[in-house]
Amino acid sequence: MKRPYLVLGSILWLSALAFTFLPSWPHIYYRLSPQTPEVLAQTLSQTQDAPSDRPTSDTKAESPLPPVDLSLPKENGLIIESIGVRGEIHQGDDWEEILKTGIWQVPNFGSPKENDQPIILAAHRWGYLDWTSQFRHLNSFYNLPTLSIEDKIIINWNQRQYIYEVYEEEVGEKITNYSADLILYTCQLWNSPIRIIKYAKRIN
Repeated sequence: MKRPYLVLGSILWLSALAFTFLPSWPHIYYRLSPQTPEVLAQTLSQTQDAPSDRPTSDTKAESPLPPVDLSLPKENGLIIESIGVRGEIHQGDDWEEILKTGIWQVPNFGSPKENDQPIILAAHRWGYLDWTSQFRHLNSFYNLPTLSIEDKIIINWNQRQYIYEVYEEEVGEKITNYSADLILYTCQLWNSPIRIIKYAKRIN
C-alpha cells in the first residue's frame, strides 16, 4: 500500500519542483548558452519576406485617421491588455540592437498612418538576462501564444489611437498572410525557427 503513495508523492514533488523552476528556466538556459538571444534575434529578423502578393495602395482601401489626442504619449506604443504588454515601439534597420530594447517595427512595411501594407511588430519571448522582470512583462511577447481571436490590440501612433482585433493565428517559420492590417510574431521556443504569428484587422 505504501508504494503507490510513494510514487504519487514523488510525482507531486517533481511537479512542484518543475513549476518552481519554470520561470527561471530561460535565465538558466541563457547562462548556459549566452549566444541564444542573438541567434533568436537573427531568426526573428528573417521571419518576414517581401512576397509578390503583398497588398499595395491600389489594392487596399485607405482608412480614415483617428483624431489626434494630446493626452496620449508622444512615443509610439503598443498596448495589449489581455497579455499585459505595454511597451514602446522602436524603429530602425538594426534589428539586433533594437530587439534588446523591446518591440521592433519591421522596416519596409506599413505603419498605422500608411496602411497600404501590414504593420509588422516583433519581440522576444524571454528577452535578455539584463531585463528586469517588470520590463520583460511589459515589452516581451512571452504571452503572445495566449492572445486569442477577437482580442483587442491598441497602437498609439503620433498621438492617434488605432485599435485592432485578432482574427487569425498560425505557427510556422514564415508569415503567410500579408493582407492583415497588423501582424505580431515571436519565437515559439528558445532555439527553434518556429514562430507564433497573430494577424489582426483595424476596427476603428
